[in-house]
Amino acid sequence: MPRLPSISLLLLLGVGPALSQTPVVNPGGVVNAASFDAPVSPGSLVSIFGSNLAQQTVAATLIPLPHRLAGVTVQFNGIAAPLLFVSPNQINAQIPWEVSATEPVSVVVTNGATSSAARDISIQPYSPGVFSLQGYAIAILDDGSIAAPIGVLGSLASRPATPGDTLEILATGLGATEPAGITGGNSLDMLRKTATPTVSIGGVPAQVSFSGLSPQFVGVDQINVVVPSNAPTGNGLAVEIEIGGRMSSAQASLAIGNANWTQWGQNPQHSGSVPLLGQRLGKILANVLYDPIAAPEQQSYGELPIHYQTPLVDGGDVFMEFKSGAFSSVSYAQESWGENHFVWRDNQLTQDWSYTSDWRPPGSPNDFFEPVFHAVLANAAVYVPGASGSIVQLDRETGAEIRRIAPFGTDPNTYETGPISSDVFGNLFYNALQVVVDPKSGFYAHDATDSWLVKVAPDGSFSKVSYKVLTSAEAPAASASCVGRFTAKQLPWPPSPTAKPETSACGTERVGLNVAPAIAPDGTIYSVTRAQFNEHYSFLVAINPDLSEKWVASLRGLFADGCGVAVSDGGWLPPNGGPGGCAVGAPLGVDPATNLPGDGLVIDSTSASPTVAPDGSVLYGTYSRYNYAQGHLVHFDANGKYLGAFGFGWDITPAIYSHDGTWSIVVKDNHYGGLGSYCEVESICPTDRTSTNPASPEAYFLTQLNGGMGVEWSFQNTNSQSCSRNADGTISCVSDHPFGFEWCVNAPAVDANGLVYANSEDGNLYAIGQGGVLKENIFQQLAIGAAYTPASFDSQGRIYTQNDGHLFVVGR
Repeated sequence: MPRLPSISLLLLLGVGPALSQTPVVNPGGVVNAASFDAPVSPGSLVSIFGSNLAQQTVAATLIPLPHRLAGVTVQFNGIAAPLLFVSPNQINAQIPWEVSATEPVSVVVTNGATSSAARDISIQPYSPGVFSLQGYAIAILDDGSIAAPIGVLGSLASRPATPGDTLEILATGLGATEPAGITGGNSLDMLRKTATPTVSIGGVPAQVSFSGLSPQFVGVDQINVVVPSNAPTGNGLAVEIEIGGRMSSAQASLAIGNANWTQWGQNPQHSGSVPLLGQRLGKILANVLYDPIAAPEQQSYGELPIHYQTPLVDGGDVFMEFKSGAFSSVSYAQESWGENHFVWRDNQLTQDWSYTSDWRPPGSPNDFFEPVFHAVLANAAVYVPGASGSIVQLDRETGAEIRRIAPFGTDPNTYETGPISSDVFGNLFYNALQVVVDPKSGFYAHDATDSWLVKVAPDGSFSKVSYKVLTSAEAPAASASCVGRFTAKQLPWPPSPTAKPETSACGTERVGLNVAPAIAPDGTIYSVTRAQFNEHYSFLVAINPDLSEKWVASLRGLFADGCGVAVSDGGWLPPNGGPGGCAVGAPLGVDPATNLPGDGLVIDSTSASPTVAPDGSVLYGTYSRYNYAQGHLVHFDANGKYLGAFGFGWDITPAIYSHDGTWSIVVKDNHYGGLGSYCEVESICPTDRTSTNPASPEAYFLTQLNGGMGVEWSFQNTNSQSCSRNADGTISCVSDHPFGFEWCVNAPAVDANGLVYANSEDGNLYAIGQGGVLKENIFQQLAIGAAYTPASFDSQGRIYTQNDGHLFVVGR
């Protein structure tokens, strides 16, 4: 069994001065040391509460436990008790196995030369209690971590258990053992079993494979249980033990997580990590074409600027979007979207059913990159986006419609606008936008009417709140004048040290496209908004579970890393007056396009969504053009205070790797070339970044950050080979990327060992280990610009990945 760092984890250390030499045991002051309740039982650990019980605070350090500690002794019916810990107000001891469980028992505490009056205690053959830390049961997983939310136990490793895991639950009071227990001693010499208790987790019976004394501890019982396959998920699931007709009286809880990938970012916080190990990248196990119109899209764009769904997996079930219809350069509405259900049969991924939705996104390729159609698995059903701001609940087994949830009726100008999220209770959250789109003049020709966060209960009932209302106190009014950008005729920017761009109407503050709401463990929902006509006026929004405003934080004016800030000091641009640099005399640190501190932009060509970190803080990937279009990953605490940023962020929902009592942030970190530093005019902003800005050359990294946004490690893609898979399975390559390839994963996947799985535009799936070490990579279909291909795992550790409109499954 994994050894806990110290036996002191089982002790409640009360401290206080001794005011008198006469010890007193409180009435009812002898209780189960795990549950702090009565009765108690022979052989179990107890806590004795009173006053003047000891002159100092001392804990035992050796086994067998002593009968005298700091001049203190305890006797039950005259039998000396082994002592774990003494203090003026509390003693932790073991009731000797020799004490009767059927006759009256009293306790006497002697402190030096003075003894307490005898105090009768309540004793029974069984008194089950579960040891806990901060309310979480000491339930130990195979890797030594405790089954609690990641990071809640400080330096102690913790992570949610998953169905099928074996837990070692530490308890006391499970009664007599066979062979008999040794008073004051542990059980390293042999197994000593108790009667088999009944254990439930979250109300679901769990299989017990062992119950007996813990080998290394005195008076501590160990129950080995298997987490049931049908156990609920959550962070506060009660553990209950029943033995000999007695139920553990105080509930300890544990956390059970979903090892499957049921939504964007895997879980409500979008942490993109699972408590299991990914398989080796040995071979391609499945190859499914889900976007048959990828070829004409690629011919039109030269790449695939399309947001694709995360492959959703639950046991042997796999759910993935499909597309059909015709590609159109003037309207996305010519295409169709739906959901396919696959099952693993005889090691083959086989399509089971298909459902075509009536969902269509607004706009066209002239407005923004193709929006995402994204389902969620919840409440034993599949929910997919539908027309008019609706979502449709499907039967998981058949794909048949169960119900349509339509908060906006059949309004053709209302759109469901991003992945659907689900909390641990099965409530669904999604965003909807109402706007009249003119195909001729484009998405931004008219102001948005409003947008909403919609909450849907498991029974299909719904409520909603307007983002325009939520942000009304912080965001400018739709008709207010907002600061714009300088024009190309005014290059180089800023045109003078005091220049100000022209202003124009802001437009309605509304939700960004493609945003999956994130839900914190306390129920807070996080989303982002922008003004319809000016993305420089963007906000991170925190919403209470009842859909009332919690706080609204502006993303405006956060950065001072623009004009004139050297790369060595955290800037990005060449020196002022040089190629790619700002105009001579530009104020230090400003965005050259506005002559103001840099803003975090919410743009509609991104799929970035908030991520909730283990400490409750929030990360969001914003866009910014002046740092070579890299954007900034911004960090806010749970109260809306800005904590800092990292100079890459756009189109990324970062993953969280929790480890060693802390956590890290996994993000792609593309230092783009080929587009100029802050503008699109070659003579002012040369596209050859490496030659014009050698201090910050074109390069492409996966980077891991600490919670303070400092770099822990980076892995650079240095592959120069553009490859394609031929019809006969062979691969042809040409060397045409001297600076490597962009990482094209907008939501990476991280396993329990911190192995990061991510797609690159070179067509490979990479597995990057901690420290930035390449473990493996495997080529899929085609080297292609396609920045929106999230990855996921299934419960067996197979990796689901995407390339060139194909779903690939990779494993050993």
